[in-house]
Amino acid sequence: MRLKINGEVREFEKEIKTISDLLAELGIKRPERVAVEINRKIIMQSDFGNAAVKQDDSIEIVSFVGGG
Repeated sequence: MRLKINGEVREFEKEIKTISDLLAELGIKRPERVAVEINRKIIMQSDFGNAAVKQDDSIEIVSFVGGG
């Protein structure tokens, strides 16, 4: 499966069905600390498990970083 993630085309051997699947495949252990956009549409965190990912989707993932 081919996806464009943060501007970089990536190939995955297995099919990624949802944002939750993608985040797990990318090794993101705290999905509550990221914001995700698919094809310029922001996805609510509550929808990560239902938001479908399709071949050639353009996905942006932004991590929240705390500091002071």
